Amino acid sequence: MQENTVFVRKFNTEDISPINENEVWRYAGYFGKTYKIESELKKAFEEVKEELKDSFYYKVCFRRMARNCDDLSFMGKSKSLSRFLCDSDEVIIFAATVGVEIDRRISKLGKISPLKMTLANALGAERIEALCDAFCGEIAKKMRSENLFCTKRFSPGYGDLPLSAQKDFFALLDPSRKIGLSLNESLLMSPSKSVTAIFGLTKVSTENSSRKCENCDNLNCEFRKQDTK
Repeated sequence: MQENTVFVRKFNTEDISPINENEVWRYAGYFGKTYKIESELKKAFEEVKEELKDSFYYKVCFRRMARNCDDLSFMGKSKSLSRFLCDSDEVIIFAATVGVEIDRRISKLGKISPLKMTLANALGAERIEALCDAFCGEIAKKMRSENLFCTKRFSPGYGDLPLSAQKDFFALLDPSRKIGLSLNESLLMSPSKSVTAIFGLTKVSTENSSRKCENCDNLNCEFRKQDTK
């Protein structure tokens, strides 16, 4: 890969893992293994899945860069990110989106059914995470030929990396032109079901490293994964 090249990867629906309903319910605010999902909620979710099945397109743009590159100076703003990538000589920085149609559908459902709007919003959140997982998994497979491993991903807003780092990510990736992803003055992305993130390439396996939520200092996050042991 060339360091100054922004690559674009489009995924087909079959490239993405099936919907993880437990994650959807978590994003919708239903926590815990013993929380009973009522039949009417399940019925509403099945209807939402059918209504939104053609609402997603999956695109990622990314760059492979040296960790000490001057263009990655924003890493100096975050002790947690610097610590996270301390064993990596290179990084992958990327932006991903599942498209604008899901935003339109969520807005439309909000005028008809607040419940379905909530479930659609949660489904969109689960789908963008599934896209990120598919992309990171694909890169991990490619890196094996170079005897490299991938760390977990780290996004602006995690730990002490400020959300303002979004500007640096956008400057490096030009996602507006590459995948139709824009950033407004309030640092909100459009389409909303989108992610920017960075992860390291290391010579040491990170398969047994902790979960993403355990790497984040925001203990009060409403979407923080709970220990289900």
